[in-house]
Amino acid sequence: MNLRLVIFSVILLLNPFILHGQKMDSSFIRGADVSFTQQIEDLGGKYYLHGVEKDALDIMKENGVNYIRLRLWHTPSNGYCGTAKTLEYAKRVKAKGLKLLLDFHYSDWWADPGKQNKPAAWINISYDALKDSVYSYTKKTIEAFRSQNVIPDMVQIGNEIPSGMLWNDGRVGGSYDSNWPHLGELLKEGIRGARDAMIDTTIKIMIHIDKGGNNSTARWFYDNLKAQGVQYDVIGLSYYPWWHGTMATMQANLNDLSVRYNKEIVIAETAYPWTTQYLNDGMPDVGLGTWNPPAGYPITIQGQKAFLFTLTNIIKETANGKGVGYFYWEPAYIPISPIGSSWEHFTTFDYTGNALSTITAFMNFDTMKAVKVKLRINTSTNPDTLKPSGVVQVRGDINGLGSNLLPSGELISGDANTQMLPKNVGGDYWEYQFSMYPADRFEYKLWTGHTGTQQTYWNIGYEGKILTYDNSTLNTRLFIAGNQDTVVPIQYYSNSLDANFPQYWSPFQPRQDSLGVFFRINAADLMAKGLFDPAAQGPIAVRGDSIASAGVLSWTSDKLILSREPAGVAGESFWSGIGYFPKSVIAAGTQIKFKYYIAKSTFGGWESNISERSFAFPQSDTTLTWQFFNNKLSPTGVEEPSGQIPSESQLYQNYPNPFNPATTIRYLLARRSAVTLSIVNILGQTVSVLVDGKQELGEHAVEWNVQHTFIPSGVYFVRLTADGAPFMRKIMLVK
Repeated sequence: MNLRLVIFSVILLLNPFILHGQKMDSSFIRGADVSFTQQIEDLGGKYYLHGVEKDALDIMKENGVNYIRLRLWHTPSNGYCGTAKTLEYAKRVKAKGLKLLLDFHYSDWWADPGKQNKPAAWINISYDALKDSVYSYTKKTIEAFRSQNVIPDMVQIGNEIPSGMLWNDGRVGGSYDSNWPHLGELLKEGIRGARDAMIDTTIKIMIHIDKGGNNSTARWFYDNLKAQGVQYDVIGLSYYPWWHGTMATMQANLNDLSVRYNKEIVIAETAYPWTTQYLNDGMPDVGLGTWNPPAGYPITIQGQKAFLFTLTNIIKETANGKGVGYFYWEPAYIPISPIGSSWEHFTTFDYTGNALSTITAFMNFDTMKAVKVKLRINTSTNPDTLKPSGVVQVRGDINGLGSNLLPSGELISGDANTQMLPKNVGGDYWEYQFSMYPADRFEYKLWTGHTGTQQTYWNIGYEGKILTYDNSTLNTRLFIAGNQDTVVPIQYYSNSLDANFPQYWSPFQPRQDSLGVFFRINAADLMAKGLFDPAAQGPIAVRGDSIASAGVLSWTSDKLILSREPAGVAGESFWSGIGYFPKSVIAAGTQIKFKYYIAKSTFGGWESNISERSFAFPQSDTTLTWQFFNNKLSPTGVEEPSGQIPSESQLYQNYPNPFNPATTIRYLLARRSAVTLSIVNILGQTVSVLVDGKQELGEHAVEWNVQHTFIPSGVYFVRLTADGAPFMRKIMLVK
């Protein structure tokens, strides 16, 4: 990384819930390069966790960081990153129980793909003397660390060297491509110096380039290294998504290199922006150019955190288990006078040193127990006609230990890219189950549409205003996960009026002795045909069996009168009302017959072309029913808490799993459906579409065969959509 382009510093957030009983994974590297932190502290910089000043290293360790990377310059002008200063800080690193990676730049300043200048002391020496100097400098530096009982766990020979190092003697590529023997010998001398200094103690050797998403260049480089007989242990790659390609190309690169070279792979440098705000501190910021963040990873704290979660998952899923970790580059490089910061957009601290919630992304979540949360949504009070084939989306952000990449695998966001898509389970009821970590906060709102791009009436598909909480100004719902699995009942509401509703608002008034049934009709067709003038005719009432309803309804009088809903679709064409039926008199399951009736009408008042409607008396006073006026459809939403809902489609686990090269995917359709069956990767990108069209009810089987394809090994998801309802299964391809 180039200091003229960037500068950083790192620290991490602590949530006390995690520290008790969590076993930290010592094998997977959750690292941070904090080479600037020492200088920032010396200039007065401070770091805070939840408002409490703490050592940056303590904040990081408490939040999961287990490895620190420190760069080494030969003779830096101000001493920072030189041997003496780095050793001083490395003592603190090891005293905290953290592992240590030493990054030899073999330069007095930044060495990166654009420049690999020799130290001033080596400029005029011969090539043979240069080899001796590389060996001697590497050996003496590590011996100095050993003498202070600061034992490095890994050594990096060169920094981002796709074009070689110690130019021009060790330069490769282009007109210098005949120099590979020289680069090979220089690397071997550095490696020999490191291993000789360790005597009888083993140390891992990393060779690092910047091409995290460029497989062809990575192959070219490491193939040539192999041809020169360079013996090393770890492939190091830089991956900054605005420079090095998509996460999909990075994932493919990791999988290919792991199989091709059978070596451990570390993302030696990475970062993600959390803001684009420029702080006028005298240091130009690293620019993102024309790069646009990928869907689901906005330039926000939540987007930064989701990126780290996804990166961790990708590395862990590397073929042959060779992905062993990552180092976040300079997460604590906060602005401090007089040096400023060109990296404050990418840190895991804000401008004044307060740890962002991103800090918890370094935690080992493999050992944490997530809880299941089921959203139980009722859309009967939507001011539009939302059919079971419509779309409900849950849009929002997770704050706390977790990220917008949920433990259950889906990526949520505050826009149309969210993958939290409840499915219809009968009538106006929709459900979605996902996982969260205890104490995490989920701030969200519901969006509805006739399709994924055609929103329902009012508020461009969003539900109405929600009362704020905890002095918040956010117009969102809030759910805080507990320690147990939870079902959250939600009533969708939306209107054009300037009114705020409590987030658990319900159209019912709770009554101990009664159950409420919500009746709703749409009279748009009658109004359009001139058969109903609300100004002159009405009211609209629910009439029915007085005996079965215990007197709540009557066939001869209007006991249950509906009210016109303000701000409804099609010229306020909805009428609704609630009937409260006595529980002590009516047995559960009793069939109650009814029809809608309009007084003063010209057609006799009764619904036409329809026999008597009926519903079974439910067992829950939260049951709603949504009726359409003047049609032959049955009620679209009578809930039976016993779980008796219409049989639904299912997606079975594939077999075999893991597989190579083919697997069979089976699924059941409960009815004739519009079906899309596709394979998506861990980033949500479609890899293959297996079915796209109408299919009859019953069981179906499809084979996915990747033979003679370039699809790499890894984790994928089977995604089935049947009449708008999504299903997903995780599968694994192992080539």
